[in-house]
Amino acid sequence: MTKPGNKSKPTPADRLHAILGGMKNEGIPIDRLPKARLVDASSVSEAARLQSPPAAAPGPDGGKSKRQFLPALWTVASLISMGVNIILLLVLISALRSLGGLNLGQVGTGLAGGLYSNFERMDAAHIKTDIPVQSSLPLSLSIPVQTTTNISLAEAVEIPNAHVKISTGTFNIDSDADVTLPAGTNLNVVLNFSVPVQTTVPVALHIPVDIALDQTDLHPALAGLESTIKPLYCVLNPDAISINNSLICK
Repeated sequence: MTKPGNKSKPTPADRLHAILGGMKNEGIPIDRLPKARLVDASSVSEAARLQSPPAAAPGPDGGKSKRQFLPALWTVASLISMGVNIILLLVLISALRSLGGLNLGQVGTGLAGGLYSNFERMDAAHIKTDIPVQSSLPLSLSIPVQTTTNISLAEAVEIPNAHVKISTGTFNIDSDADVTLPAGTNLNVVLNFSVPVQTTVPVALHIPVDIALDQTDLHPALAGLESTIKPLYCVLNPDAISINNSLICK
């Protein structure tokens, strides 16, 4: 028991009861926290739309016009190309009519025949020309001279100690004597000697040249060209005749 007039000291049990009682009257502390507001989703999306930069809205016919542009472009290009081709065809037909028509068979025969004939002519051709030669030839030789000739003395010639034999009706002379031959005396002389020759002889010649192509290295090439064009020529003209009047297509 406590004495009257004295306040008793509160016990732990009394404090616990007081706390619990206050919590009943004031509510629990968590109830006093600010409650979160519920946000409307439509208001959030509206705010985001207002904050984002406005996007360029496509036109009502933008996608459709893009899809239709390329096919229209190809159509126009095709029409232009067809028109150009038709114009070129008309020009070609007009040119053919102005030329009186064109026989492709005759053109092919003439072309193949012309090629084959020209190859034949080339193979049978000759190269003819004159080659001028202008030069100088050195000469160094010895020319022998052996002959008998008649000479005439230009002046009197004295021959000492010549053996003289004279027989006449009055006297005979057969001894050595000095003999004088008067000018103009004709004598038969035997010539036997060598003449050395050292000189330079100028030469100016024109040498004719005749070269047959079928005897040169060009013959295999020309024959190969003939054999190449021959099948086509025989198809176009089976009765073709060569320049030698022989059948080509045997």
